Amino acid sequence: MTYKPAEDSYLTLEMLNEVRGDVCIDVGTGSCILAKALVEKCRLIIAVDIEEEACRTCPNNIDVICSNATETLRGGDVVVSNLPYLPPEEPIDLTIHDLGIIPRVLRWISANRPHTVILTFSSLGRADFVFEALRSTCVILKIAKLHLFFESIFTVVAECQKPRR
Repeated sequence: MTYKPAEDSYLTLEMLNEVRGDVCIDVGTGSCILAKALVEKCRLIIAVDIEEEACRTCPNNIDVICSNATETLRGGDVVVSNLPYLPPEEPIDLTIHDLGIIPRVLRWISANRPHTVILTFSSLGRADFVFEALRSTCVILKIAKLHLFFESIFTVVAECQKPRR
């Protein structure tokens, strides 16, 4: 089941205002709302999702890869991600939404060092871990926070530097 845009999606959208890049990747595209917002900002947009239904939501002007992004992609200038961070309410394939998604994306960011990362996550997850992992490879430029009923949603914009060789 494709995630319908909600407060977290719109918070992420707000943070895309100043994004520019050659190759921009929307990891876990879901409804494709973020990839669509990147159309005017990037030369090439790649939307990636592991769910086939989500892969069918993007228009033809966006390249779609129906796969696990961390195993498929090797880099891009901008990476945007609003991944699932809470267990689904409906009985679906839980392996898609397991607790390892965000750590895998953080490892991918560390290994591939895109120039800009925009990542949305919840205080109900390991927010401290996400901040620490981002700070270890990137410089956090901006943080937006939205407090909801029982959690806070964070969207972080970070700039990552390629490691020195």
